[in-house]
Amino acid sequence: MALCENIFDKGHTLATDNWYTSLQLAYRLLEKQTHLIGTLRKNRRGLPKAVVDSKLQKGKTMAMENEDGVTVLKWKDKRDVLMLSTKHSDKIAVVVKKGKQIRKPKVILDYNKSKGSVDMSDQMGAYSSPLRKTVKWYRKLAIELLLNTAVVNAWVMYNENKQSKSSIVDFRRALINYLTRPADSQEIIINERPKRLKHVLKLKEGKVRDTRRFCVQCYKDSVQEFGRKVAKNKAKK
Repeated sequence: MALCENIFDKGHTLATDNWYTSLQLAYRLLEKQTHLIGTLRKNRRGLPKAVVDSKLQKGKTMAMENEDGVTVLKWKDKRDVLMLSTKHSDKIAVVVKKGKQIRKPKVILDYNKSKGSVDMSDQMGAYSSPLRKTVKWYRKLAIELLLNTAVVNAWVMYNENKQSKSSIVDFRRALINYLTRPADSQEIIINERPKRLKHVLKLKEGKVRDTRRFCVQCYKDSVQEFGRKVAKNKAKK
């Protein structure tokens, strides 16, 4: 609320995602002469069960408005979309997409216009999401960052640098195929156990200092890398 003090009592409309949207926030904003519109989580307190639990066919809508002018609406697209608004009813508008007329709730059209790209990452991450209800919270966090946020960011950058655009689903599929491709034979590294080296001492004639016996194998292994003088000192005596 503190971040929005400069827009209160001016009749503005605040658009929020489902992390922030709630009935409590809607009432507090109405007291400040400010409207609220946003996506809604179904487990928020005080929501009408008739709307939240309704089973809808694609394109159908269910909505309820209370005496304070707060509307909770559910619309079935590819998945259920739950919305809250203090300035909309269940009015339906017709839009043209790819030459086809599509009926959508006015609240959803206005929300999409207002939010810009704020909710784009959440929306793109929701399609073919790897998250599952049974996954523990800390694993969900890792999955969200690696397989949702990072993938969506990569997809956006990919489309910005390519003439032919790719959908998020196709991009995920291509990424999976690339990461799970068979490794090239040159990339395979086999860690073999080194063969046991047999240390052999070689006897040389002359002064003791100059003819101390050293391991032939150690000398041979070191001479190419360090040179004769250093290899002789490094070889086992």
